Amino acid sequence: MAREVLASPDYEKIRRLPHHDASVADHSVAVAYASYRIARRIGLRSRLPELTRGALLHDFFHYDWHSEKPGSGGLHGFDHPKEALRNAETTFGPLSALERDCVVRHMWPLTAIPPRYPESFIVCFADKAVALRESWNALRSGKGIGVL
Repeated sequence: MAREVLASPDYEKIRRLPHHDASVADHSVAVAYASYRIARRIGLRSRLPELTRGALLHDFFHYDWHSEKPGSGGLHGFDHPKEALRNAETTFGPLSALERDCVVRHMWPLTAIPPRYPESFIVCFADKAVALRESWNALRSGKGIGVL
């Protein structure tokens, strides 16, 4: 499941997009790794493949959010989860309910509806922790974090 995502030519697109101090792909892999470790640590092991795949796809958008807007024309923070879901399902086919929830709910509480599953809440939390670390690294290196 995760190998299919990582080996996809469409995933290569997000390897070239900047995200804080890394690429969108690097960020997504870091979120997947952190989510996996948290879930194992607290004993949520039965759905690890779906959690990992959802985390890898949570930011599967194909634009530079520092200088462009999502296809909807709205604000990146609010609209990129839906665009990531559309891209993921176009590329990989229908996602499971858990994978979909990981993708569309990862920006909570910025977006109104909280994650439905414990695993998608873990992805939401891991995304915030990884983004905070990446933003701190970018600020320390003098890159800035860029906000759109």
